[in-house]
Amino acid sequence: MKIFIIAKSKRHTRIYYYFKKAFQRQGHRTRWIKYLKLKSYLGERAAALAVDKLMAAAKPDLLFFHGRDISCELLRRTKKRMPVVMYFDDCIRGSHRSFDKVVEQGRLADIMYLTNRGEVPQYRELGVNARFITGGCDPAAHRMIDSADPKYQSDVAFIGKPNTPERAEFMQLLAKKFDLKLWGSGWEKYGLRVAAKDVYAAEYRQICASAKIMLGWNIDPTIELYFSNRTWYTLGCGGFLLTAYSPSLEEIFGRGRELDWFETPEECCDKIGYYLQHDEERRKIAAAGYHLAHNEYSYDAMVNRIVEDVKKLV
Repeated sequence: MKIFIIAKSKRHTRIYYYFKKAFQRQGHRTRWIKYLKLKSYLGERAAALAVDKLMAAAKPDLLFFHGRDISCELLRRTKKRMPVVMYFDDCIRGSHRSFDKVVEQGRLADIMYLTNRGEVPQYRELGVNARFITGGCDPAAHRMIDSADPKYQSDVAFIGKPNTPERAEFMQLLAKKFDLKLWGSGWEKYGLRVAAKDVYAAEYRQICASAKIMLGWNIDPTIELYFSNRTWYTLGCGGFLLTAYSPSLEEIFGRGRELDWFETPEECCDKIGYYLQHDEERRKIAAAGYHLAHNEYSYDAMVNRIVEDVKKLV
């Protein structure tokens, strides 16, 4: 299959780079078009025309795109030639300012994949063929490393920004009780020290190898099976993950088997205290999480699912 991807780079998460490599590993000829960069150079009309001409000449079998990263007009023209599939790794709370555009693009897509199950019915009611898919890990970027660098060591680590007041208050509480390292920008205004503002794949591996406990905290804890792609990145790097509970999480993970979760700040503190005293149990859970992520929830597994779904459309 010949595949075009239209999405921005996402330097930190590198989602679409990992998708591209996974499509290629599965034998698909894949080309990544950075439409927004072309648009910044040429203007929207000229960029859309250039990409449209390129697709007309190359005749790909599938357009795989990220919501908001392509004009609706270009999407309409593209849909006449091939299946178009949208991937959207956010929730309504996290994307409320652009929700109408996301819905418009979702309606144009043959399939819109969401990385949470809770919002699928809402999108379907709005005329979107929405389907749930998890995130994943990449075999090259997300892997265990042997040595831990003292620079990255801590009892507890969190990678992310203070995107909600609840998250900021929670980290302020943990910083008073534990050896906590925060990785990401914006924490200084809450009186918290930051180890580094930017984290890329190499640092992610080091943090997971060096921190005893990796924390997960989602923007909206009420959405069924909504959690950050950092869940898969952490497990894929062999980190022990203690994450905030999201509804139905037990359908994918065993509590205390591949990771553990908490529902209140008090429970989180109790769990941290427990796992800091039980190294062997913590390592066993991290190893099980690593195997689950790579064996069942890799980008390759996601790509295989997407390709099979597209074949049923033709």
